[in-house]
Amino acid sequence: MSLNKYLTELSMKDPDLRRMALEKVLEQENLPFERQEEAPSPNAPRGIINYLISPEDNRPSLLFCAHYDAVYGSFGANDNAASLCILVALAKALRTENYPARFAFFDGEETGNSGSRHYVSQMDRQAITGVINLDVCGYGDTIAVYDRGNAKKESVRAFCNKEILKAHNGLLVKFLPKSDEASFSGLRIPAISIASIPRWDIQYLNALSNLGSGFLGHPPEFDMILSQMDVSSTMHGGYRDSPEWVEPEAMTRIYEYLMDALHAPEDKKKRFLLF
Repeated sequence: MSLNKYLTELSMKDPDLRRMALEKVLEQENLPFERQEEAPSPNAPRGIINYLISPEDNRPSLLFCAHYDAVYGSFGANDNAASLCILVALAKALRTENYPARFAFFDGEETGNSGSRHYVSQMDRQAITGVINLDVCGYGDTIAVYDRGNAKKESVRAFCNKEILKAHNGLLVKFLPKSDEASFSGLRIPAISIASIPRWDIQYLNALSNLGSGFLGHPPEFDMILSQMDVSSTMHGGYRDSPEWVEPEAMTRIYEYLMDALHAPEDKKKRFLLF
């Protein structure tokens, strides 16, 4: 399937229509899913609905995830419909291969990761070997991988492999804004986050990594630097967060990188050279 086949369909300003569109896409692609729901709460006044896909034999496996909600009033095309399209294609391909993998389409990332936090509260920790989170994956020429200190962990090591990253114009970076992978921290489950950005923005990520987060939050310079990044215009309601700005080449680069890492020979998976 063409990776951007459902991009416009999933880029909806209305959250209910976006949710319905995702459910329809999963049905059209014959991907059996489970709805995981949480009742409305102060943090999630509309409630939470996650969409989950499990391997047929339910064996322990990697979890690939992306959020389907968007900032209010935004199409959410790059943030995060492009990632949804990649996950749908990946789930379809791996199911055809009978390759064991889990997929989660999370609600509530834009409101404090409420969907992924609910998932973590209910999940079987023994069933998840690692977490690969996709967020903002449709713009720019460079794959940015934030390993959160997990680069050498067996289940995610291939996604941080120097040779594989170089083959797909990818880099390990020291910072990406928190997304749903943060909900898995402290659980001894390796979790990494993947984005697509223009190469020029790497300098800004390096600067942001030096500012840190701290208990008192980010310093004023943090938001200023973040706003200077080209990719910022494609997320959180920016003027480029609409389907016409999403680059199919960026989506294809991410998809091929993921497939390469998943199917890498064992010797390549074990060979890791830090940047």
